[in-house]
Amino acid sequence: MTTANPSEDADAIAALDTLFQRWNRSDAPGAIVGVAHRGVPIYRRGFGLASIEHGTANTPRTRMRIGSTSKHFASLAALLLAEDGKLDIDAPLRTYLPELSGIAGTPTLRQLMQHSGGLRDPYDLPGVLLVGRYLSLMPAGTCLELSRRFTSENFAPGERMIYCNNGYHLLSLVVERIGGLPFAEFLRERIFAPLALHDTMLLESDMTIVPNIATFHQPQADGGWRRGIYPVEELLGSGGMVSTIDDMLRWLAHLRGDKKVGSAQTWRQMLERARYSSGASGDYGLGLTRETYRGVEIIHHAGAVLGCTCQMLTVPAHELDIIVIFNRMDGPAPATALKIVDAVLANAGLSEPPAPVGSEGRDALLGYWHSATSQRLFGIAMQTLPERAPGLALSIHGQVAGMLEATADGLRMVSPAHGTVEVCEPAAGTERPQQLDFIDSGHRERFTRLPDARPDPATLAAALVGRYHYAEFDREFDIVFDDGALYLDLRPSYGQSRLKLDPLSDDVCLYTLTGNFPVAVPTTGSLTVARDGPRVTGLWLNIMRTRNLWLERR
Repeated sequence: MTTANPSEDADAIAALDTLFQRWNRSDAPGAIVGVAHRGVPIYRRGFGLASIEHGTANTPRTRMRIGSTSKHFASLAALLLAEDGKLDIDAPLRTYLPELSGIAGTPTLRQLMQHSGGLRDPYDLPGVLLVGRYLSLMPAGTCLELSRRFTSENFAPGERMIYCNNGYHLLSLVVERIGGLPFAEFLRERIFAPLALHDTMLLESDMTIVPNIATFHQPQADGGWRRGIYPVEELLGSGGMVSTIDDMLRWLAHLRGDKKVGSAQTWRQMLERARYSSGASGDYGLGLTRETYRGVEIIHHAGAVLGCTCQMLTVPAHELDIIVIFNRMDGPAPATALKIVDAVLANAGLSEPPAPVGSEGRDALLGYWHSATSQRLFGIAMQTLPERAPGLALSIHGQVAGMLEATADGLRMVSPAHGTVEVCEPAAGTERPQQLDFIDSGHRERFTRLPDARPDPATLAAALVGRYHYAEFDREFDIVFDDGALYLDLRPSYGQSRLKLDPLSDDVCLYTLTGNFPVAVPTTGSLTVARDGPRVTGLWLNIMRTRNLWLERR
């Protein structure tokens, strides 16, 4: 371990104080931040309130949820059982959960950890269709029960990447069953205790009260706040851990340094990039992302639950470890962690960050692009994302996935939640192409431009209005025409919950979840109409993490 440079770190500390000043308030939630450089903690701070309700401040000892940053702990747990000779991570899931005898049992454990298993997630769009909204407290056992009902998948296992919390939930059940302990206890005995992570634990439900944990806050349009409660009673390896900045700095030092938990082979597998059926590889390993930022490798994983965001990041070449956790849903944890890298390594000779890609010279790319083969909908538009300069961004089924960056062959978007999507730019001199090729996880597909002029919903109503059936969960819905707008009515048992349709063409619509429930997570996706001649036979529903749910016309 090298020694710290006091003058450089002093400059960095001053820069970090400035960076976090806007959250240094006594009337709003904020963040906890930990930074270690060359093995020495140089920044341990709490900003804002841990609880508006009780007026308590965030401190370095405040516990918060780390969300999906939990995933690589779940991967490590499975690999420890593989070290014990009890588990084969290249065996199909049904080997260990035989009740998943159908399509959900097909992916291997490794594919679950790489998000390449193709599984559907009951807590994503299928769950919205089941209960009419996101905010519904689902009891323990729900994920396993609903996974048994799936007869379709997002894609064939190993084909590509789409982030899937359900894969890590089912992986956790495997660890429990094969390890012979509740998942929380397995983590404590095999990982937390050996590394003295005394303030780290698995918290399966936000309804459980534990000491010294912050309240999680969701900002409201009127300037107020709502309490963030993740709507499940069994939050396991997909995002169930709580920790402190000191525990996470201790963990980061272990992750990039000498190992006390996990063999060398285990950690090589943790960091090995996924390879898809196309032959392309991604940045995601087993619960960890490896990529290059300003010319240096970073290893990281973000996390978010309702009312809390997190980013854990290390720069191994500079022994720089960062953990930042906000107890407010609008906290830009990933972008803030990169700004910490910029501040601490300001004199380290890093390369300049890539400039945003503007629309000048690329106007012909702007608009929506649809594939009639896969029902996928991509959009290219100028966007201003939090903590980012304006630039071209790629949306997937109406939801912005990430900013586009220039490459030697065109443009690409890299998203930890969706892998890499490349845009094959048309030849120079092409004024307005009607078709455009996109490459997703190495798979090339041709998309067609949707028209600029959008149809009036009233003109589509006669063909679309009617009853539709979702067979996997045996649910029925209605498309209705109401007050000049088309809706897919989710028909909840009480209240109103609808997908408001925004037609882009006669056969493709965007949708947005509306209703009188307190919707915690905005739901934006696309709907494609299937026809047999003039007759509508059904609808394909898509969202960022769920592909092609089929609703059959009754």
